[in-house]
Amino acid sequence: MKRLLYTLLLSILMTNLLPAAGSTEVNTSLVIEDTTGNTAYLPGIPQRITFVGKASNMIADVLYMFPEASMRIVGVGKTNQRNGEFAKVLDPFYDKKIFLEHNVGPEQIAVTRPDLVIVKNYLKKSLGDPVGQLDIPVLYMNLETPVAYEEDFKMLGRVFGNPARASELIKYYRDEKEFVTNRTQSLTEKPDILFIYHTTRDGIAAFNTPPGSWIQSRMVEMAGGTPVWTDSHPGGGWSKINLEQIAAWNPDQIYVVAYKEDINIIIEAMNSSPEWQELKAVKNNKLQAFPVDFYSWDQPDSRWILGLKWLAKQIHPELFADVDIQKMTRDFFKDLYFLTDEQYETEILSRLGW
Repeated sequence: MKRLLYTLLLSILMTNLLPAAGSTEVNTSLVIEDTTGNTAYLPGIPQRITFVGKASNMIADVLYMFPEASMRIVGVGKTNQRNGEFAKVLDPFYDKKIFLEHNVGPEQIAVTRPDLVIVKNYLKKSLGDPVGQLDIPVLYMNLETPVAYEEDFKMLGRVFGNPARASELIKYYRDEKEFVTNRTQSLTEKPDILFIYHTTRDGIAAFNTPPGSWIQSRMVEMAGGTPVWTDSHPGGGWSKINLEQIAAWNPDQIYVVAYKEDINIIIEAMNSSPEWQELKAVKNNKLQAFPVDFYSWDQPDSRWILGLKWLAKQIHPELFADVDIQKMTRDFFKDLYFLTDEQYETEILSRLGW
């Protein structure tokens, strides 16, 4: 309700500020550069924004931190990873949007009549450039590191004409990250940590590790752990590993995600497996799933900051004994997404299962 009232008030305000039909007044033009060095030339603050492509949920979760987003977004990429669409909770006008699949082409995007299209940076060649050839401005979001998050916030502050909100978000993420790293950076003893992504294809299970440059690896480092996999996986995408390699590492703690599967079933199966029971982490009850509400907290989604503090408390419980995870989570969704207590309990807490 709070977000809806704010949006309606903003709508009235913007209607009064926009030039009347037939007016010769024009908005101040904008030149906005993203982290790829790409530049979008805009006649004014974009009133029709479309975001598309893979990782659309990550883009959406940052866009909707700006209260103007629900009024400006007209085209929506697929945001349902498995547990529903978080954007639908945030946007009172969500049912009025034009919905686009991951494999959307530039002509379908053009149907949304966007002033601006936003996609993930790795889709520049395959999707962004073809859209740009239709004379539609395109901006790219990185979202892969804490520094990249700050730059993306600054960019969106200009896109939405709300640099103050961008500054608030930058400060929040910086302060929360430093809360963790100020305590962990001087540690001399850091447990060996393994982070794995479980997938199943054609009935065959596989385990995958991220490259050292990805947010998952950096979260382990910031939280005061030693990521055992990064020396053997310096770059690229997800890399498959086998149980023999996991046994050779024999980490102190193991954290598991499964974006398209029920992680609780996977953890139960791993704990029940004789092979896994030989591992130090399983013997010491240190095999855990990352928290998941709509999306897992390990991804370069807005929730990575929650995942960082949660992970730090798991790795070093004594060092972070003062961290109240439930309060932290409630405050995050209240302050950054304007959720009411009722919305938090119905939409977030129910999915976390705490």
